[in-house]
Amino acid sequence: MSDRVSEINTVIESIPDVKLIKPFEPGKFDIEGCISVFVEGLEQALNFDVSISPQYPFKSHDTETIKFSNDDLLEYKHIMGNGSICIHTAHSPVLSEKLGYDIASVKAWIKKYYINKDTDTHYEHLIVSEKAFNGNHFAFFFNEVEYTFSKNQYGFVDYSIISNGVFYKDKINNNIVQKFYDSNRKILADVKWNFQLKSLPIGGGLFIFLKDAPSKNQRWIFDNWNEFETLLPQDFLKFLHSIEKTAAKEKGKKLPLFVGYNITDTEIHWQVIMLEIGNFPIYGEKINQQWLTMIDGNRSIDWAMTRNCSYKYFFGRGRLNEKLTDGKTLIIGIGAIGSIVAKTLARSGCTKVDFIDYDIKEPENVCRSEYSFFTGITNKTTDLINEMCLISPFFEPTNGGYEFSEAFDFFLKSHLTDSAIKTEIEKRLNEYDVIFDCSADNDLLYVLSQLKINSTLLNLSISNHAKHLVCANEQNRYEFISTQFKGNVLKFDIDDLHNPTGCWNPTFKASYNDINTLVQFAIKHINLRFEQDKALRNFVIETDDTDCLTIKLKEF
Repeated sequence: MSDRVSEINTVIESIPDVKLIKPFEPGKFDIEGCISVFVEGLEQALNFDVSISPQYPFKSHDTETIKFSNDDLLEYKHIMGNGSICIHTAHSPVLSEKLGYDIASVKAWIKKYYINKDTDTHYEHLIVSEKAFNGNHFAFFFNEVEYTFSKNQYGFVDYSIISNGVFYKDKINNNIVQKFYDSNRKILADVKWNFQLKSLPIGGGLFIFLKDAPSKNQRWIFDNWNEFETLLPQDFLKFLHSIEKTAAKEKGKKLPLFVGYNITDTEIHWQVIMLEIGNFPIYGEKINQQWLTMIDGNRSIDWAMTRNCSYKYFFGRGRLNEKLTDGKTLIIGIGAIGSIVAKTLARSGCTKVDFIDYDIKEPENVCRSEYSFFTGITNKTTDLINEMCLISPFFEPTNGGYEFSEAFDFFLKSHLTDSAIKTEIEKRLNEYDVIFDCSADNDLLYVLSQLKINSTLLNLSISNHAKHLVCANEQNRYEFISTQFKGNVLKFDIDDLHNPTGCWNPTFKASYNDINTLVQFAIKHINLRFEQDKALRNFVIETDDTDCLTIKLKEF
């Protein structure tokens, strides 16, 4: 330890414009000291209390293990409630080098936020202390609604529990906001989620829209109720009193209070305070012959976690081209290939996806598809719809159940010569912007080639051992696919197939990894063509395992 402390003191003293105010020495857990840092533009150097954790120079849980603190700087940007500034520096396993990086980051912070008083273009959320309420953490997820709240408007909220889980070492209760009502329980806004989320049991809460953020220095959320005294109107406090009086029989029950405020001219953020019926932070007081509801200001506030799960945030880290995300998609055949396509679309911002598949999911399907064992034997369409709803709160199938799939296959293959039915089928299929045929059904491939389909129709199929993925989308797709697989254009083993026990058709061999690699490569190519506004052509993706996987794409 003494060598480490000595090295830190020596390195700090060697850095230009940095001085030791208090030499570093071992504390209870960390090494602690005080330094001054000078940057051109300062009238005088700034002092920082510095604590260095045992893990330094390495991060701990993706957090820097050195802290530079000054309580006098709380009004500035990118500084925590404990006075420590936010720094993010380059990695180095060498203590002396890492100290140099970190001091340089401190100087950059001083220049940017202390001297120049820069304000970042992106919004920084208020700092909220995450703590348990009655031994349990709570999280609430909200979505943007088509309603404009007015300042100090208050009322009721419907919410639903979606899961109970673990938050680090504690329990957590996760919830979604369902509806907003005014104080007379007239509905104001219905929050849009998928049909499974909208069918969950309802619990009740309250809301108030303040418009202005309940914050100190526009950085830290209020800690105590006395900080709300100038923000909460008397009408709302009386409303709280009436709620507690009406719900007296439910004493001890939790009640979430949603506090809304603007973070832009149009965007609202909601923070939740956990209340307990029978223990609201209010009391009555008679002033000038009038009873008023007052805030018990000596009470701390129990904040829950909230997250904005609106579409733009949910898929903000990555979504596909608008032709896929804004359009309507049909997937025919949701086995290994089709289920991977479906889940990829769900995770990439697509919300309107329908399925056609009359098959059932068996346990042996799980190993190379997007199904789970837990649901047992069930219709593939039902199972995948449930899986998609678990991924995306915005997924909403309009068609695609078992009965629809069975009827589609029957009428398509038995009434091809019936012009009226053929026209109706064409009309239904042309309602979609993109159709993925992942059925590996040559009969269906032929029948579809006889129809006038204006949608982008993509046939995806994989050869044995996933050596190739063939995508046909042009009018000659039947001939193209037939040529590739039957005309010996693709050289692959047709004898080494998987033959399960029983009178089943053999199927191709390939792992989930093999199939997923090819499917993702194909979707990437298709999406790129959409982004470039270029016409899609038939293409083949070929792999070669001899050199640890080479992937080649050839267009025709």
